Amino acid sequence: MSVQPLYPGAPTETRPELLPKLVIKPWIPPPPRSLILRNALIIDPASSKVLDGKQTVVIDEGKIISVNKTVDGDGDGKSQGGGKEKPAPVVVDLDGKYLCPGLIDCHVHVTAVPGFKTMGELMRLPDQEMNLRVTYVLKEMIHRGFTTVRDTGGASKVLANAIEEGLILGPRLFQCGRALSQTGGHGDFAPALSGAYEPGCCGGGTAQPLARVADGVPAVLSAVRGELKAGADFIKIMVGGGVSSETDAIETVQYTAEEIRAITTTCDQMGGKLSTAHAYTVEAIRHAIENGVKGIEHGNLIDNATANLMASKGIYLTPTLCCYSAMARPPFEDFLPPASKIKNAQVMSKGVEALKIAHNAGVTICYGSDLLTSLHALQTEEFAVRASVLPSPEILKHATTNAAKLLGKSGLLGTISAGAYADLLVLNANPLDDVTVLDRPDDHMLAIVKQGRVVKSSVQGLVVEST
Repeated sequence: MSVQPLYPGAPTETRPELLPKLVIKPWIPPPPRSLILRNALIIDPASSKVLDGKQTVVIDEGKIISVNKTVDGDGDGKSQGGGKEKPAPVVVDLDGKYLCPGLIDCHVHVTAVPGFKTMGELMRLPDQEMNLRVTYVLKEMIHRGFTTVRDTGGASKVLANAIEEGLILGPRLFQCGRALSQTGGHGDFAPALSGAYEPGCCGGGTAQPLARVADGVPAVLSAVRGELKAGADFIKIMVGGGVSSETDAIETVQYTAEEIRAITTTCDQMGGKLSTAHAYTVEAIRHAIENGVKGIEHGNLIDNATANLMASKGIYLTPTLCCYSAMARPPFEDFLPPASKIKNAQVMSKGVEALKIAHNAGVTICYGSDLLTSLHALQTEEFAVRASVLPSPEILKHATTNAAKLLGKSGLLGTISAGAYADLLVLNANPLDDVTVLDRPDDHMLAIVKQGRVVKSSVQGLVVEST
C-alpha cells in the first residue's frame, strides 16, 4: 500500500531493520536458542540421587524436551521442534559437570532494597528510588542461582510481569502484593498513638508497602479481594508478633478467627489461592491453621504436637533462619531498634531446633531467607545454617522439589525432566554430598540458565544471551 508523503522526500516505507523495535512491547526478547547439553551428571533432588551415567538434555523454547543417556551423535546440530526451520541448537559438552535444577527461595522481600543501615531509613525511601534499586536486587538473586523467588510482601504483579517480559533481569517472581495486618500487628508501622498511616514492614514506600492494615471482616474482605484483583499469586496474613515491628510482642496472636476465615474462604473461592501466615508461636500457628491457612512462615517456636498437626494437614513451613544472625552481627548490629533486637534474639535461639522438629515430624519444608537491604547478599547462607542440623539431600529438596510443590508448579520447577522449564545450574561439585557448595556460588556455580536462556556462564560454548 502506497503512503502519501507528508513533505517532499519523506519516507513512504518503514526501514525494515527498525520493524522489530516498532512493536507494542519492543523489549520482549525473541525465544532463546535451542540447547543440547551433553555429558551432564543430572541431579534429581526428589530422589536425592544423581541419574545413572552421563546424560544429554535437549532444550527448546525454554523447556526441557528430553533427558537421556549420552550416546554418540546425539548432538548433531539438527533443528529441534516442529514447524518452520529453526536455527541449529547450541551444543555444549559439559564433560561430567553437575546439572542441578534452578533454586527457589520462598520468602524474600525484593523491595526491601540496599542503601541503608537501619530499618527507620528504609521506611522513608521514595517509591521511584525503590523501583530503580529493586533491579539490582533481582539481578543479584538470579546470579546466586535463584531462578524463582516468592515475595511475601512488597512486590507486585507489575514487577513480576516486567521480569517475565524481559524488561528486568531477575528470577521468576511469585508475589502476594501486600500482606494483611491488623492495627497494631506485624504490618502496622504507624507511630504509636499517632493514628497516622505508615508503610508496612520491610520497606517499599508509600505506594507499595509490604503490608496493608485492615480491621474487621468487611475490611479484610475488601483487602484480600483487592490484592487478588491486583494479581496476587497467594495471600499472606500477619497472625503473630514480629521482630521488626516494635509494638507487638512475639507472643501476640493477631486477627480474630472470623477475620482469618473471611480471608482464607475468599482465597478458596477466588481460584484456590494459597494463604500463608507469619507466625512464630504455637498459639499463632494453630490459630492460623484452625482457620484455613495453608502455610506458615518462620515457625521458630513450634513444638512437636504442632509440627505433627502441620504434617497431618499438609501445611507448608518456610523457616527463615539466616536473617536473625545476620541482623545481630557487624556491620548490621544496629539495623534493628533496641526492642526488636530483644525479639530477634528470642526467635533466633529456637530456630534451628524448630527446623529439626518440623523435619522429624514430616512437615513439607521450603527454603526461605527473609533478608532486607544489603543483607540480601547473604541469601545462600540459609543452606549453611540448615546444614548444621539436616542432611544435604533434604535441604536441596527445600529449595527445589518442596518449593515447587508449594508454588503449585511441580513438574515445571525444581526438576530436570521432560516438560519442565529449563531452569538449570551447572556446578563443579555435587550439592547432594555437601549442600553448602550452593553457599559459595562464585566457587562452584559455573553457569545459570533460566527458562532456556543463559544468564551467567563461564562454561566454554555456553554463551550469555543479550536481551
